[in-house]
Amino acid sequence: MGADLAGPLWGSAGIIVAWEVYQQYGDLALLAEHYDAMKRYEAFLSSKINSETGVINEGPLGDWLSPEGFKNEDTAFWTAYHLRDLEILTKTAKLLGKKADAEIYQMKYEERKKFFNDTYVDSETGKSLHLGNQSMRFGPPLPEDKRKKAGDFVDTQASYAIPLDMGVLSEENKGKSISNLVTTIQRINEDELGIVRPEYSLMTGFIGTASLIHALSKNGKNEMAYRLLQQTTYPSWLYSVKNGATTIWERLNSYTVENGFSGNNSMNSFNHYSFGAVAAWMYNYSLGIQRDEDNPGFKHFILQPVPDPDKEMTYAKGYYDSIYGRIESAWEWTESGWNYTATVPANTSATLYLDTDSIKKVLVNGKKLKKAKGIKIMSKGETSQVQLELVSGRYMFEIRE
Repeated sequence: MGADLAGPLWGSAGIIVAWEVYQQYGDLALLAEHYDAMKRYEAFLSSKINSETGVINEGPLGDWLSPEGFKNEDTAFWTAYHLRDLEILTKTAKLLGKKADAEIYQMKYEERKKFFNDTYVDSETGKSLHLGNQSMRFGPPLPEDKRKKAGDFVDTQASYAIPLDMGVLSEENKGKSISNLVTTIQRINEDELGIVRPEYSLMTGFIGTASLIHALSKNGKNEMAYRLLQQTTYPSWLYSVKNGATTIWERLNSYTVENGFSGNNSMNSFNHYSFGAVAAWMYNYSLGIQRDEDNPGFKHFILQPVPDPDKEMTYAKGYYDSIYGRIESAWEWTESGWNYTATVPANTSATLYLDTDSIKKVLVNGKKLKKAKGIKIMSKGETSQVQLELVSGRYMFEIRE
């Protein structure tokens, strides 16, 4: 296996997709079939690490088509994805009974994680650091005053979202990075055209977008995730919808009112998945349908719905057709609180988390929780969440505020 055009942010699909399919369907044979190829790709990435600096040099693409991609230090993203590959290989080796491999990959993971935190994060501020490498981009070279130099802060949305989503930050750096990510979203930002974009603009590209909204919800910033989703000014998810889109575009600026097609016709798909990665957040967080990593294939799964805290969205409903049957999830704000309806398919079970501080505020199918059949109370709301175990069935919860 050799170099590819895009680099590890694309090439890691050979490892990540195999793991994702296993988690989705629970077929361990698939991981066994792909294990040797997964190992070879990781070995290839490791061969691209500079023995003196520790920096991985295998690109060229970073957070592709980001409005502020020129500010990024792409080697940080390559290192974060290499870490994700090592994490998956550690878990895969354990599942396949390859103990020695698992120990090697775990050790490499810890070494590279330390390198990432020491190299790409300022210990005092938690801000992302640049090494002076310039991102690949279209158009003329950047003016000298726009070029980041070694030691400069990167301080972009992607530079915080990707490490947070991948879980590669140390505990010392994590809290500061969350705060810094929030700041990058709440402020105005200058794009590659030198134009200042408004607060809550989507400044990420193909890679950062997949991590941005997940990083927010993983760290308790659901209100900010919803607000980003609901923006209609450029650049945002709904800007294209506002301008007639019925599919996801390749570029945030595939078409704009101000500049039309902006000379993008040489590479301008109007049916492209990448920015549509937000759909995963809609399933995992808004509807709250999540996999249980210890029980792949949805034999047991997680339900953790997150209604819009600002109530701009008043309801959401959807389903996933698992191999055991249809999993349904729906919530709706009411005058007294919110309602939640869920379907757990036959021969499965689910852990449900409801955001409330007391089981006394929850009714299920018109009854108190303690009197309901098929429900085991695991937590009564001591941590502002009620945790329940559900057997197969259909449930309608009423949660009072």
